[in-house]
Amino acid sequence: MKTKFAIATLVLGSCLLPAGVIAADTTKSAAPPSTNETPGATIKDNGRADPARRSAHPIDDSVITTKVKAKLVGDKQTRTDNVEIETVDGVVNLTGTAASKAKASRAVTLARQVKGVKSVKNNIQVAAKDTAAASADKPAKSDKSAKSGGSDQPIKDTTITTKVKAKFAEDKTVSATKIRVKTTNGVVELTGDAKSAEESSKAAEIARGVDGVKSVSNHIKVM
Repeated sequence: MKTKFAIATLVLGSCLLPAGVIAADTTKSAAPPSTNETPGATIKDNGRADPARRSAHPIDDSVITTKVKAKLVGDKQTRTDNVEIETVDGVVNLTGTAASKAKASRAVTLARQVKGVKSVKNNIQVAAKDTAAASADKPAKSDKSAKSGGSDQPIKDTTITTKVKAKFAEDKTVSATKIRVKTTNGVVELTGDAKSAEESSKAAEIARGVDGVKSVSNHIKVM
């Protein structure tokens, strides 16, 4: 009789024990998924939060932007369009407006020709013909800007500014990022910082050599 009772107890114990073990294992195995999900979500969120528009190579991108501007301003088809250029890690983003789809495509083609450009995003809007005609019928606006100290030849001045910046970018002795260029009626104004008086003088010399420049006003500070 005792033998039967012992066997029954052993059998009952062996049946109950796996359930307890399984329950314990289930509880333990449930913890890792929630632990592992958090880092995964954090990495994904961090990826989205990365400032995609912040360049890892600001100087190189600045040079690319300047060269693309020079290409567009120097081209007969695109020089009159209002195209904005932004470069981030070699990727050029074109925005603004163009008179036609053909001119917008031309801008993309010219941008791709610049050394260092990895790809070009075309976000240029085609301007309505009515809008272009309406702006052409308002010469009084340019007169007003001329009286207030603005340029009466904005397109030509933009071309000069872009060419001067492009020359700075090509010259190793002049900083294309620290020296600012502004042109008004053919008069180039240089501001910003230079490492030496030689760099300041070289920048003024380069600016004077650009076609269309009447004079150079050098306000560069030597650090």
